[in-house]
Amino acid sequence: MKDKGMKWVIVADVLGAIVIGLLIWASLIDRELARAEEEKAAVAQNYDVDLELTSQNCGGVSGTADIVLITDANYMDFTRVAINSAKQTKCPASQYNFHVMTLGVSAADEAALKALAGENVTISVLPQEEVDLFYIRDTHVSKTSLLKYYIARALPQFDKVLYIDSDVLVLHDLNGIYNTDINGKYLAAVKDPSWFFENMHVVELNLEERGFYFNSGVMLMNLKKFREDGMERKLEDYTNNNFRTYMDQDALNVVVGNDVVLLPFEANAMNFFFEHNDLLTMGQFYGRNWRNYEEVFAPVTVLHFASAKKPFAPAAPSNEFFRMLQRLWYKYYTGLPALE
Repeated sequence: MKDKGMKWVIVADVLGAIVIGLLIWASLIDRELARAEEEKAAVAQNYDVDLELTSQNCGGVSGTADIVLITDANYMDFTRVAINSAKQTKCPASQYNFHVMTLGVSAADEAALKALAGENVTISVLPQEEVDLFYIRDTHVSKTSLLKYYIARALPQFDKVLYIDSDVLVLHDLNGIYNTDINGKYLAAVKDPSWFFENMHVVELNLEERGFYFNSGVMLMNLKKFREDGMERKLEDYTNNNFRTYMDQDALNVVVGNDVVLLPFEANAMNFFFEHNDLLTMGQFYGRNWRNYEEVFAPVTVLHFASAKKPFAPAAPSNEFFRMLQRLWYKYYTGLPALE
């Protein structure tokens, strides 16, 4: 009887494995069908159009946001576009104070940055020295990005700032992000799809307990806690002693540990991953039910061109959604005075 019972257990296990396999197979077929339909629709889609942004209600929206950007001579145009877009999309009562940390920027470029100041918008330029840390050169990430480690030192008068990369568009008011509660945490950021789509890289960072990997292109930073806990030195030590592809982003992910608040997707919408994964997959990762790319990008606060592919390039084909984002970027670039 014992052998007979064991036989049924084995049969049940085999049948269970078969059922699970069939369910996984069906799920893969559904996903492939969805991807095929998406690709079929994309062939006929025309993205050589203006993206209509979601309207925002500025009633009661006010406050001061201290915003940090980092740039060098190569990223001056991107930095100016980021600031210009923020100026044009902020709510009237919001005060933006931009603090731009620069590396190797000329006096003429500094003047071009300061010229972007306007009503309720100030610009300060903070020249920096090149960071003397180990640097991986076979990456699109610039060594200038390591200046993120020194934001707390460069702005000793502030306990909190919003850091944003230069290769972004700010499309809605930033006060929603800026008012996020980060008390007791080092920062707030948006989870990066690399956790799911490039798992071989991020798994070695030993972040399984936390369960996510964040993108360092938009961070609400608790500078007071950074100073109190000596984060500058910890980030330097990690960078000098660990061979990591994404440099500052990997270091920040590891060193801050669990003291992170997750921001919603709209705070740092990275277009790059949508070019390699279908809407269904991306929607599941971010908990959204997107039907098209307009629904993805129209409501975002910060659109981040987070890869080597930038909008300042030849026009993308009209059936690629990147063309729509490229047109949007040029909307805030056109009209800016040429750099000397």
